[in-house]
Amino acid sequence: MATDALPADAIVQAETNYLPPPPRRGQTAQDWSQVPGAELLYRWVETRFGWRVPVPTAFVPDDPGLYARIDDGRWVAECTCGAAWIVSVLDPRFGCAQCQRDWVPLIVPDDIAAAEAEALALVRRFWFHPDDPRNPAPPIPEEPEAPADPAPEEQP
Repeated sequence: MATDALPADAIVQAETNYLPPPPRRGQTAQDWSQVPGAELLYRWVETRFGWRVPVPTAFVPDDPGLYARIDDGRWVAECTCGAAWIVSVLDPRFGCAQCQRDWVPLIVPDDIAAAEAEALALVRRFWFHPDDPRNPAPPIPEEPEAPADPAPEEQP
């Protein structure tokens, strides 16, 4: 499914962005349907850019992970090297084809559909995880109500 064929109310992720190239004349089309969503990036950069980047086989130990966000209608995560890639929220792993880092956990919202609906309601379609330190408008925590002052006792 090409991204041009996506409905206007769809948020792009790895499975709808990183697609095999069209087949050459006389050749059969490549089938990437069995490639996990997080690994599609590696197939795509190899076919589009000619980069020979190995797919990570291990996780970075003790890495807290990266937050996925919706950036102009696309699920993305930004690597510590500065590269940003479209990610799969269904396969929450992040690896970078630019700096070739191993997998790190991808932090996605608990309710993906609600996050997408919130972004779709906006003109530019942006959404940040509430806990993401890069969130330009973090939610303001509700302060507990101050206890009411007791009424002063009347003096006789």
